[in-house]
Amino acid sequence: MKLKKTLVAFLALSAVGGVAHAQSSVTLYGIVDTGLLFNNNVKNAHLYALSQGTSSRFGLKGSEDLGGGLSAIFTLENGFTTGTGSLSQGGLLFGRKAFVGLSSKQFGTVTAGRQYSVSNDLTSSFASGADWAASGLGYGTRAADVDNVDTSNRVQNSIKYLSPNYRGLQAGVMYSLGGVAGNTTQNEVIDAALSYTNGPLALGAGYTFVKDPYYATYGNQGNSSTPSTAVTGANNNMNNKIYGGYASAGSQQIIVAGGSYAFGPATVGLLYSNTQFQNLGSVNAVGQIAAPKYAGGTATFNSGEVNVKYQLNPALQLDAAYIYTHNSGADNVGSAKYNQFNLGAIYSLSKRTSFYAIGFFETASGVDSTGKSAVADLSGSSYSGNNHQLAAIVGMTHRF
Repeated sequence: MKLKKTLVAFLALSAVGGVAHAQSSVTLYGIVDTGLLFNNNVKNAHLYALSQGTSSRFGLKGSEDLGGGLSAIFTLENGFTTGTGSLSQGGLLFGRKAFVGLSSKQFGTVTAGRQYSVSNDLTSSFASGADWAASGLGYGTRAADVDNVDTSNRVQNSIKYLSPNYRGLQAGVMYSLGGVAGNTTQNEVIDAALSYTNGPLALGAGYTFVKDPYYATYGNQGNSSTPSTAVTGANNNMNNKIYGGYASAGSQQIIVAGGSYAFGPATVGLLYSNTQFQNLGSVNAVGQIAAPKYAGGTATFNSGEVNVKYQLNPALQLDAAYIYTHNSGADNVGSAKYNQFNLGAIYSLSKRTSFYAIGFFETASGVDSTGKSAVADLSGSSYSGNNHQLAAIVGMTHRF
């Protein structure tokens, strides 16, 4: 009888412990990716390197049930380079994500910290460069990720609200505080987005406004997030020829819209973005690439993309994309055009492990942001020595 009572008490305690565990959880997750990269023209030289086709990362995310459908949540996500083990995102420990907040099934989610914009949350799935074409590497995006659809720039010091999904409709807003004494709008970021899903159809659109973009978003790598550190000249926040010459912009505006439709095993995606670097010459941007000294004016990039994913069988996915970007120039400095093609294949050994092969080709024409002949630039710091660039990566991805 005593043994029976002890067993009943043990089972009761176990049940209580199980309930408590179900109400509060912490999950470790991540991606480890590595591949062999070839680029036929990096400043007129061939490049062979160990790289990654999807950004390697590990993270912790947790949730505590507070009752009444309300939960406390957090996410800490680190980015790293598989080949060397070094930190990504300029050496930040949790450079991909770091936020805490509250989530309600009825009212939505509010989070604060370093996080993705709501525009990215609700539109990036329509872009090959943020999906299957080496997401995070930068090679598969529209012209150096000028519209930030591939999250080259996270938004730090931000407060974000994301609504519940109501019959396929979801909306979000974000505001990033500049944190500059005496000037409440300096370095601020305002972002809003809307999405709709209905069966095979998905649509999304977003708007982003950035004040002092060289410091507010492009300056969020390591120790270059504020003018007090960035003006030391020890950084180069906009290190590419496609838009680096517009580092002195007083503001940046991004409008992005896209959609996708699934036809059986095939999914067709479309994406359009309009990016403007406004009020050129307003910001003292130290270290930008050979930039002309613009005096006012606006530089505008219009980008369009069409892509296709085809699930040939349960294990093999085939992918293709075409991207066109037009920089209309500024201060009567000529315009530039960029054409890009992405091709890919992903073979899944399981739900967690896959092999991939991805190719990229870009051509450029006209005059770029620096006032010189445009060159191809598949990645921000690896521009070509001429007007075309070819790259390929073959590798392996494991998710946990």
